[in-house]
Amino acid sequence: MKQITIITAPDQPGTLADIAERLAQRDVNIINIDGTDDHAHGVILLEAEPFDEALRALAEGGYHAVDEDVLVIRIADEPGALARVAARFREPRININAMRIIRRDGGWASVLLSTSDDEAARALLEDCLV
Repeated sequence: MKQITIITAPDQPGTLADIAERLAQRDVNIINIDGTDDHAHGVILLEAEPFDEALRALAEGGYHAVDEDVLVIRIADEPGALARVAARFREPRININAMRIIRRDGGWASVLLSTSDDEAARALLEDCLV
């Protein structure tokens, strides 16, 4: 799965609206969007289709948008499950760049991961990779 990461200036009211409008004008469907602002910078994580058209629309709008591959895993929704997954990366020294729980349902959690070595991460996560 591919994800778009957009870094924005902090405290910019209307940024999410502008992004959504630009994508709508290009018939891009937003699958998932997550925005945070820590007053130092804003970060928007976006999944959209068609992906390449979303990147073009954002670049033409002056946004610094970067695409990255993400892995999707399914784990038990219980204490310690996320810790067990994260611990797998310690020994091979693979950085987890981002981790986001995207769904919790029926005792299971779906989690997005971005790592410094997705190929090695796939091998580590074979038992829970979606």
